[in-house]
Amino acid sequence: MATGIATEKTLLLIKGYLASLSVSGYGALTAGNANAFAFAWQNPETYKILVTRVVVEVTTPGGTVNSVLDVGTGASATTHNDNFLDGINLNAAAVYDSMNSTDKGTNGVMKPVLLDENGGTTDYLTGQILVANAAALVGKYYVFYMPR
Repeated sequence: MATGIATEKTLLLIKGYLASLSVSGYGALTAGNANAFAFAWQNPETYKILVTRVVVEVTTPGGTVNSVLDVGTGASATTHNDNFLDGINLNAAAVYDSMNSTDKGTNGVMKPVLLDENGGTTDYLTGQILVANAAALVGKYYVFYMPR
């Protein structure tokens, strides 16, 4: 997949269309106890990107009533932030979208957020389980981004 994306980016750059390219990253959520990280996604690119949207799909609820997930940018795989999704319910099968005014929660910004290049100061997007355990959690996360 990375080779195909690089080839596509190269062709688009030559044609002058790179700014309109939207790429996505995705992965599985990891079940865990309160304060564990359900995912940590590092910018795979060698340049800064604008993360335009984050979607979290909970297919099997975590199993504990008060379990929530915060999603945001960070300096490492274990940095907490909630600038995309703040306090989404992990005990309900649902799809949460950072561009939805209800899903984003109190601290979600509903706008693109800059993520540094791979190895930069703030090059991670993390999802942290909070308040209660989510031991049965199953689902996926999707990251939509474009070059800066």
